[in-house]
Amino acid sequence: MSVKRIRRSEDVTNAKALEILKQFAQSFELNEMQRKTIDFLEKSVTLSAEAAEAKVNELVSRFGFTRVTSIQLVNLMPETPDELKALLQMLERREFSDEEIKEMLKVLRS
Repeated sequence: MSVKRIRRSEDVTNAKALEILKQFAQSFELNEMQRKTIDFLEKSVTLSAEAAEAKVNELVSRFGFTRVTSIQLVNLMPETPDELKALLQMLERREFSDEEIKEMLKVLRS
């Protein structure tokens, strides 16, 4: 049994993960877990990898979120102010004004 080492890691959106897995599937046979992951992502991802990354970058630059927080928001796509506030309480642990929440939802919906 050979042990493979991780050469590099990067936090990515679900949309990017789907893109990566589909590319991988073109060259290699997928195991059951990889097939299930692609199936799940195909059902849940609504954006292209490029559009998701643009939203992540905008959330980071406009609201000072970490990349990980921005990725989670883009992956989960909260639809209401209450959903977004609940997520932000767990992810950021700081308060945001109603206006900031509205602006964040605009970014996520655009």
